[in-house]
Amino acid sequence: MAERVLVVGGGVSGLLAARRHARRGAVVTVLEAGEGWGGRVSSVEVEGLTVDAGAESFATRTPAVEGLARELGLGGDLVAPTRAPAWVVTPERAYPLPTTGWLGIPTRPLLTDVRRIIGWGPAAEAALERSRPLGEVADDATVGSLVRARLGEPVAELLVAPVLQGVYSRPLDELPLAAIDPSLPQQLRDAGSLLELARRRRRLAPAGSAVMGIRGGMWRLTDALAGSAREAGVRLVVGTAAESAEHLDGAWRVRAGGGTLVADTLVLAVPRPVAHRLVPGLPEPPVERRVALATLVLDAPELDASPRGTGVLALGGVTRAKALTHATAKWPWLRDAAGGRHVVRLSYALGEPGEDLLAHALPDANRLLGVDLPESRVRASRLVEWPDASPARVSDTRPLPGLELVGVAAGLSGLAAIVGAATPRT
Repeated sequence: MAERVLVVGGGVSGLLAARRHARRGAVVTVLEAGEGWGGRVSSVEVEGLTVDAGAESFATRTPAVEGLARELGLGGDLVAPTRAPAWVVTPERAYPLPTTGWLGIPTRPLLTDVRRIIGWGPAAEAALERSRPLGEVADDATVGSLVRARLGEPVAELLVAPVLQGVYSRPLDELPLAAIDPSLPQQLRDAGSLLELARRRRRLAPAGSAVMGIRGGMWRLTDALAGSAREAGVRLVVGTAAESAEHLDGAWRVRAGGGTLVADTLVLAVPRPVAHRLVPGLPEPPVERRVALATLVLDAPELDASPRGTGVLALGGVTRAKALTHATAKWPWLRDAAGGRHVVRLSYALGEPGEDLLAHALPDANRLLGVDLPESRVRASRLVEWPDASPARVSDTRPLPGLELVGVAAGLSGLAAIVGAATPRT
């Protein structure tokens, strides 16, 4: 009798796991609580435009996502974003980030674009970091503690914080270096300094853009992956949430849709709080945070020249939004599809329940983009909420008999990490 596999969660990690098990001969079913596939890599309709509801690009630090896209027949639609520096807006100033660096750490602190932001004195102090002994680096050392001690407060607050807080939604002093990459503490010890680590990592980065996208949107990757899973024999079920899971007599029994499904292997591809709710025997997860993405379609000739490049990071509470992407400036395919309209995306950390984040979206966009658009220029808006994807990796992805944790359930964050973990190493 073929092995029975039940996958809970129809995002990229769940679909990849389902396809993997089906290809080795298992009978596989995927349950997705929502009405479509992809999770953060799905689509949303806004005034006739199909745009990404979540992720709009993938990191190219590994070849995993590009390889998957090519396997799924999307290689000809891989596109790089427009080359332009990200901007930072604080209560006092607005400035473009340096074009060289790694995680916001400048590889050459004395360059003009770095000095213009942090000043001569802090730049000179940071440049001397290579000459100072590194000392002990704990495995759980935070980015904030390391950067402040080694490179100074201006580098931490004006260069590194905008980059990393925009990605991980955590203050620097709460973000372990190992959360970005478990090997980084040892890499730092081997390098002997933060500047040398940044130089080495920058040198190892693939040529070209640090991120890429897919013409038409990243949601096409999920759409193609779901089709590939079906071809492998996977049964895909949407609109059905798993309610509970119990391991009895060597099998998993999962309550869902008013019945019970029995599986030899249960794969959880859902946020860790959801996984813990289904299987209380799993370790207690971190406090769940939620984030939201507001998409605005604007009539705004003022933005034709992309006055703040392709994206803006907010510091110091200057806006309720933590970051903005000028999507039609970033992706030529979307600019063409928008036909003169502008699409901007603002990301938020959710606060009080019931807060009307869309009421903040236009004022925040005006502040971050340096324009003054009236409400009448908003043609359409859409808000999507997601569980926070800040990394908190689990130590054991097979903690119970017949149980497998993948994707966000395993504490992975970002397509590069999720697809890379699911890609066999040769």
